[in-house]
Amino acid sequence: MKNNIKYILIILFFIIIAIAICLVVYFNLNKKEYVANEVQQNVAVEETTDENVLVVPVEGTGEKEPEPEPEKDAAAWTNEIYNLNMEIGTLTIPKTNLTTPIFCKQSKMEEMPCFLYTTGGLNRKGVTLITGHNKRNGKLFSNNKKLEEGDEFTFKDYEGKELKYTIYSKYITKDTDTSFLSIETDKPVMVLSCCTDANNDDRIIVMGRAE
Repeated sequence: MKNNIKYILIILFFIIIAIAICLVVYFNLNKKEYVANEVQQNVAVEETTDENVLVVPVEGTGEKEPEPEPEKDAAAWTNEIYNLNMEIGTLTIPKTNLTTPIFCKQSKMEEMPCFLYTTGGLNRKGVTLITGHNKRNGKLFSNNKKLEEGDEFTFKDYEGKELKYTIYSKYITKDTDTSFLSIETDKPVMVLSCCTDANNDDRIIVMGRAE
């Protein structure tokens, strides 16, 4: 009987030892898993708050940004307009009751005023020269002599852009004088030129500036 009790106690002892070992292993595994989760969470927080986190750019829509218009000199601008070979706009001078088309070069001077030169393009920053005949009969630029500083005229170009110009200078000079083409301006300036009533070698220069 005593031997049986002894064997039972030994078995119970080993069962208790086994249970204890199992519990220790179980808690150790849970502890490791808990620590691992904590480490991962801390890393995630550090990654989101790190100033040096690499930001992956979002892919674009595939549309290219418009390229800036290449710069052109006066000769390039002038030749571009000559090559249009058409009416390049409409000039309106209310004071002289004149509304007339403007041709792109001087080949139609007998019919209408014509474009001669520009340093920056039509209705753009720079100086544009329009020449016309003084027919001395009220037609074309015959009445430009009546224009004064403060009067206005408009020019609507072939692209549909219309600007109002205010006359700020008017004078008479020789036909060889082109100094007005060299003025520095950050505004569109249009020059209307025609001969005087008295002399074909003299020119009435009317300068208008758009604001």
